[in-house]
Amino acid sequence: MGLRDILSALRRPVGVHPGEKKIMSDKLTEHRHSDSGITVTRRDFITRVAGTGAAVAAGTAGFAALAQAQGAPKPQAAAAPKPPADPAGTISNDAVKAEKVPEMQYHSERPLTGSVSAEHHNYAVTPTDRMFVRNNLLTPDLSEATHKLTIKGLVDRELVFSMAELKKAFPAVTLQGMVECAGSGRQNFVPAASGTRWLPTGGMGCPRWTGVRLRDVLNAAGIKPNAVHVAGQGGDFGVIATAAPVIRSIPLSKAMDSDTLIAWGMNDGPLPKVHGFPLRLVAPGWVGSASTKWLHTLTVLDAPFKGTYMDSSYRIPKHPVKPGERMPKDAVSTEAWPVKSMITHPAPNVAFKVGKPVLVEGRAWVGEGDIDRVEVSFNEGQTWQRAMINSGGDKYAWRIFSFEFVPKNPGYTTVLARATDSRGNVQPMQSTWNPLGYFWNAIHRVGFVVET
Repeated sequence: MGLRDILSALRRPVGVHPGEKKIMSDKLTEHRHSDSGITVTRRDFITRVAGTGAAVAAGTAGFAALAQAQGAPKPQAAAAPKPPADPAGTISNDAVKAEKVPEMQYHSERPLTGSVSAEHHNYAVTPTDRMFVRNNLLTPDLSEATHKLTIKGLVDRELVFSMAELKKAFPAVTLQGMVECAGSGRQNFVPAASGTRWLPTGGMGCPRWTGVRLRDVLNAAGIKPNAVHVAGQGGDFGVIATAAPVIRSIPLSKAMDSDTLIAWGMNDGPLPKVHGFPLRLVAPGWVGSASTKWLHTLTVLDAPFKGTYMDSSYRIPKHPVKPGERMPKDAVSTEAWPVKSMITHPAPNVAFKVGKPVLVEGRAWVGEGDIDRVEVSFNEGQTWQRAMINSGGDKYAWRIFSFEFVPKNPGYTTVLARATDSRGNVQPMQSTWNPLGYFWNAIHRVGFVVET
């Protein structure tokens, strides 16, 4: 076949023989060819189109090979689509990732979310480059020199502070406190729950925070008797101008807790841009959304704030619902984390020797209250042994537990850990399902190999 014959074949209508009349309709189940008297079913039609497409592809490949043999330039591959440009006034995701460890796994880009798994949390204090990332919108590029904090609402006097004025007006406080995304561990729920697929263990951190007590600032403004909630508003914004601003309120009792801070520092340095620079609220022990980042306004209210991040998201059923059901109307806002623990050492599937001690180590915490004990099991929960636990540390800091295990037999071994809080709450084998996949706190399991 010559070049002219190939071009002639390519110009012929696809799926139609010479002399036939082409009839194609997406709305009909059958197509009758009036000239030939042939009834073509939808299946026949699809089969004919598929076969013709293969023939055309073969012809096109032959033509391309012939053209190349005659000296025509080789066709270029289509360029990969460029990612959308970063809006003005924001920090790029690439810049954020450059400040994190390679072990950080990212679960979404807009909004940016990322975390490290349990074996990468084997630190007494969470390093800044291992602190989980959870944006609701974009990462704003704010300036400390121009940033202002406003306190308004049910107060005796509205106050406005620059960063320098805030640091000068109140005593600075440094403390260690847990912050964990409400959806941490969501990947474990069956059936799947709505939302970002966080790692089975990931989405939490316990760094050191530096700032001023929120209650000192509220007392300076004067709180009116009918005050009930305090709402924090962040300076982040979305790609779309109409995106709801991030506003979340907490009860006045939590706002007046001595460990609730307006923070400007993390781990003896400034807050990184992605973690709320230059100011953020830190409500330790509670869901991460309560710790408003890029904080610029505090409003004292006579009721919980009504908005997207209070009424649509960050809600759980007041009473357990059947897995797969929708969120009931009487759902409540997420607040303090239930008792939880994770094993940080050993890492999954590492190898140890028979008779050689294996140090099992982990972290345990609870939103409100204290960790009473942590137990470990090496027989899938049939029996439990009490681990050692450090009882010191700041009120909302996680507790480090450890247990020395001496394996006696070779093979694959699992270790489970469960924590019990001061109110008698024990980690469950399986967390209660909820539509948005919040508060996963089931018992953590790690397997490792014992060799001779």
